[in-house]
Amino acid sequence: MREWLLVGKIGSSGESCTKLIDPVPFRVGRRPEASLMVPRTTISGLHAELFTAEDRLFVRDLNSTNGTFINGTQITDVSELKEDDVVQFADVAFRVMHSIPKSDSNTASENFCDHALARVQFDKLLREEVITPYFQPIVNLGTGATEGFEVLARSRLIGLETPGRMFAAAADLQMEARLSDLMRRKGVEVSQYFHEIPPIYLNTHPVEFECDTAWEWVSRLRETSPHQKIIIEVHEGAVTDVIGVARFRALLRDYDIGLAFDDFGAGQARIAELASIRPDCLKFDRSIITGLDHADASHQRFVRTLVDAIRDIGVVPLAEGIETLGERQICTEIGFELAQGYFLGMPQPIETYRDWESSPSVELMVLSASGHPVAT
Repeated sequence: MREWLLVGKIGSSGESCTKLIDPVPFRVGRRPEASLMVPRTTISGLHAELFTAEDRLFVRDLNSTNGTFINGTQITDVSELKEDDVVQFADVAFRVMHSIPKSDSNTASENFCDHALARVQFDKLLREEVITPYFQPIVNLGTGATEGFEVLARSRLIGLETPGRMFAAAADLQMEARLSDLMRRKGVEVSQYFHEIPPIYLNTHPVEFECDTAWEWVSRLRETSPHQKIIIEVHEGAVTDVIGVARFRALLRDYDIGLAFDDFGAGQARIAELASIRPDCLKFDRSIITGLDHADASHQRFVRTLVDAIRDIGVVPLAEGIETLGERQICTEIGFELAQGYFLGMPQPIETYRDWESSPSVELMVLSASGHPVAT
C-alpha cells in the first residue's frame, strides 16, 4: 500500500508540516478532533476529508465555507488526488506526495510548501489583479533633474511578493504572457495618476516576443493610452535574433511606440547589431556600473568607448544600478545621459509622485523571473 503525505504550512507563523494521511478517513479542519487541525479562521470546523480506494487518494469537501481546491480549481464532488497535486483548503495549500527522503525532509518540506502556496496564490493574483507598481526615479546626469521613473511590480500575496516569485509560479502554469500583460496594464493605469501623464518604458517576457500575436497586446496597449509616449524594452539577449527584433521594431513603429534594449553587457549583443536596429535607448547592465569608479583606467576607457559608440549612432545610453556617489560621478564623466539606482532614489508608491512635473523622458518597467526588467 502506498503512503500518502500532505506537505505544507499551517499556523499563523507558517511553520512547515508533513503529515501522513493515516488512518482514513483523514479529516482536515479547525476542530481539535480533526486528523489535521489547521488553526485558521478561514478553515471550517470540519473542512474536508481524504480517503483511499484501491491505492488511490480522493478528497471530498465537507460543505466548508471557503471551499476546497485542486490545482486552483474548486471541487464540488469527490475528486481524485495525484502525486504533486496542490490541494488547497480555503487559503491553506498542501502538496500531495508519496514520500520525502529522510535526509532532506526539512528542506524538501520548505521547498514544496512554498511552491504549492505560490501556485494557488497565483490564481488570486490574476483574478483580483493584486499587483502594485512602485516608481523609482531616473535622473539626467547632466542636469541632475528627475526625468522619469522605473516602475517595479510588487504583490502582498504570500509567496508572490517579488517579480521572481510571480514569474516562477506563472511558468509552472505556462501563464507568463498573461502575467506580463497584467503588469503592463497596471503600470499604464497607475501612471495616469501623475499630475502630468509621463512617457513610459514597458518590458516584455520572451514568450510574448517570440510568439506571432505580439500585435494583439501592442495594439491594446496603444488603445489603452492613445497619446502617451511608450517605449518597449527587449532584453539584450534577444538582439542576436536580428531579423526577429527588426520585425518587432517595425510593428512598434506602426503604433508609434519606441524600442529600448535592456541589460546591455549581460549577454552577447554586438554594437553592429545594435546599429542595424537603432533602439531609442540602451540600458547598460549594473554589472558594468557597479564599482566602475574603482576600476582601472583601461577598463574605464573601454566603457567610455562603448558609450561614445552608442551615442554616435543616435541611441541614448542609460546607466543602471548606481548606488554610490563615486559611481554617479564616473558615469557622468564617461558620458552617460541617464541613470537610475538606489543612490538616486528608492522605489516609492504613486502617492509620493502625485505632484511630479514630467520631463522629456520617463521609464516604466516590470521585472522578469530572473530579477531583470521584462515584463522585478
